[in-house]
Amino acid sequence: MSGEGLSVSFRRTSMTQMSNQELLEEFQKIVYESRVTKHMKWYGQAHSVYMEEHGDEELQKWQQEGVAIKDTFRFCISVYESWYEDADLYESHSLQDSFVSLAREFAKDNWLHYYSEGFPSEWIETETIDGEKHWNHFVVKPDDKNIDKICKIWHNYGQQMVRAEQFGQTQKMKSSYWEQAKNDIKSIMEHKHEYSS
Repeated sequence: MSGEGLSVSFRRTSMTQMSNQELLEEFQKIVYESRVTKHMKWYGQAHSVYMEEHGDEELQKWQQEGVAIKDTFRFCISVYESWYEDADLYESHSLQDSFVSLAREFAKDNWLHYYSEGFPSEWIETETIDGEKHWNHFVVKPDDKNIDKICKIWHNYGQQMVRAEQFGQTQKMKSSYWEQAKNDIKSIMEHKHEYSS
């Protein structure tokens, strides 16, 4: 039976004390004692919850992009297709013992920034100039001089999305949070966008 991977994203702060490896070992214990294992693929104690971290050159290019910003890392699990039967157990912040809720609580306990929406470091918007449609491709570079401020915006946006889920806010409200986050990021990005027709 095939499946897919799920992950949760973090960034270290000046208050984070444990190494990434120590954090991984702590998070493994939490997950292995939880219901999250219900649809998880088992590769042994050391490998069923694994880490992708900034600076690991052995990762595939697409994996490196997910942790391209200094001090970022992700904890990942592989799950069977059957995880959809219990999607809330993996994706819902309203469920106290879900994968994402465990990650969020873990971040609080260890002085980490938790990114509930990952790192949305690029997006495309359309714009009409002189009657012609243009596609603006916005890409946040990991070495942007304002990357710390941008990460704070991402973090705040993610927290807003968690609260929106918990309080049953509409999709329109959630979209407005993303629009605001994009505008805030664009206002401080070094390289604004690339036009393409």
